[in-house]
Amino acid sequence: VAAMLASFAAATAFAASPPVCEPGVNMPGGDLHRMPLASASAAACSALCSADPACVLFSWHAPACSYYRETCALAGGCCWLKSVEAAGRSPQVNNCSCSSYLRLPSVSKRNGDTTPGPGAKNVLYLLVDDLRPEIAAYRQPRGHSPHISALASSGTTFDNAYCQISVCSPSRMSFLTGRRPDHSRVLNFIDHFRQADCGLTEGGVAYLGPTLRNVTVGGCEWGGAAPCGGSGDCCSICSEDERCGAWTYTHTNSSCMLKARSGARAADSGAVSGARGTLSTRAAWVSLPQHFKRAGWIALSSGKIFHTEEGGSGNTNPNLNGPGMPPNQDPPSWTPGLSMQRVNDVANMWDCKIGLPPSDPDACAVDADMSGAIASPLTTKQFCDRVIADDAVLKLRLAAMHTPFFLAVGFRKPHLPFRFPAPFLALVEGDVAAHPTLSPTVPPIAHHDAVPQPHIYTPVANATAHEWRRHYRAAIAWVDSQIGRVLHELEARGLAPTTLVALHSDHGWSLGEHGEWQKFSNFEHGTRVPLIMRAPWVRESVGTRSSVLAELIDIFPTMAELAGAPLDPQTAASLDGTSLAPVLRAPADAALARALKHRA
Repeated sequence: VAAMLASFAAATAFAASPPVCEPGVNMPGGDLHRMPLASASAAACSALCSADPACVLFSWHAPACSYYRETCALAGGCCWLKSVEAAGRSPQVNNCSCSSYLRLPSVSKRNGDTTPGPGAKNVLYLLVDDLRPEIAAYRQPRGHSPHISALASSGTTFDNAYCQISVCSPSRMSFLTGRRPDHSRVLNFIDHFRQADCGLTEGGVAYLGPTLRNVTVGGCEWGGAAPCGGSGDCCSICSEDERCGAWTYTHTNSSCMLKARSGARAADSGAVSGARGTLSTRAAWVSLPQHFKRAGWIALSSGKIFHTEEGGSGNTNPNLNGPGMPPNQDPPSWTPGLSMQRVNDVANMWDCKIGLPPSDPDACAVDADMSGAIASPLTTKQFCDRVIADDAVLKLRLAAMHTPFFLAVGFRKPHLPFRFPAPFLALVEGDVAAHPTLSPTVPPIAHHDAVPQPHIYTPVANATAHEWRRHYRAAIAWVDSQIGRVLHELEARGLAPTTLVALHSDHGWSLGEHGEWQKFSNFEHGTRVPLIMRAPWVRESVGTRSSVLAELIDIFPTMAELAGAPLDPQTAASLDGTSLAPVLRAPADAALARALKHRA
């Protein structure tokens, strides 16, 4: 095996300047005609791709090597030339293969309204799902996150950073548009900012007024029990019909009933109803990545940026359908062909059970090495964050040839289920929350989820608390290793001095404090997030900390200012956040910090 890996390493090496073929990645689909071609090395495969204008990326497979059902029958090696990364199909982690981008997809171009000005900076935007500041950079001794710590030591760490709402989709919709949830009017897993603004809706209620017509609208492709995104599409369809005054969406049959008026009401647990809305409120809004795309940046994504699960399918444009809020990671936000779509298909968060031995395919602590290479790939699913990091490294290499770029990478752990390579358990310890039950003085409405706790006023068994908290920390250690891969690639490409790096989570997470084991609360653990920003050209900011009250809605204006993509007056006036750039330029100015957030 060692000899085979050494031979593979030699065959995948490049002698000159082309981007390195990333080992362990086998890109799916998008093949040109008559593939594969015989090729003795990754460099030879790269040369074939370079010579074919239709080739965007390639995958090379070593001969006489088999992993995860992938083999090469050609002597010397197999070369697949591809025109596009197939949407919705996972790049398999494959010890016999390597892949690389060589050029932009033919549909991609700099299609901004303006050209980036002199001194425009790149942006690497790192999002981490459900990460509370349980990391060494926030002086938490039980956390193992050396790569995030290294980022913090070269940037600015915000000690008092908070999300706007501790719910996945609304939080992401908030910071990716720069508006508070009461401004975006997205407070649930039903609506998104590309739809009509229909105000408050009524869940569990059906309107009985006269029906104008009935439209079938897709709901949750993931099979959830809630009405999900189909109701937002129903609201939009009603708002486009001048006769429609109200609507009812029924999840059980994906039925959108357009009503002349609401009429009487009836209880229906599978229905959501509302009044006609308006399409003008948010028509001029652009998302954070879309702002950079319009300003002339290449905008790329890997992993979970917008929410990935719920989402409707009622749009007449098929590219705007599919799971997610907005659907399919919002194609208008990205340079065509350079966003990861159908993220749940590509990088699924496979279920697992805490306490099973690593050899069990359903174990959370998986039999794999620290790189994420699984011991039994035919029976054990791959790691979502390994797939996302692989994709991000490939896109970063492509982006390096097309600066300035905006690359967003959304990692999925430490979100439940806590699944990671088993060796990471040895790096962390478990313990018990300081306040493991809800105080009787706190109203129950403040609490959301007690699982695995039997009751909010009864502490969970110490052994269970230890295991859950330890697994959460191991998931952080695992995702930190994948963040490190992306940051290492940034350094290796020589891009770090000219790239703004921002890292934060979408909200916090409770690990038994107050009997809470989730987000969905206004407790400190649910709302406080890590936030680190590195702008190397702002020398005063290197290795500093700030106690300023920072909010995730501040990310949009801060990135725009620091990277040299100024906001137009209309957009600037409509954002709710405040640029934190002055804090980076004068981190020790306490008066400035207080004045910056005097409205908070």
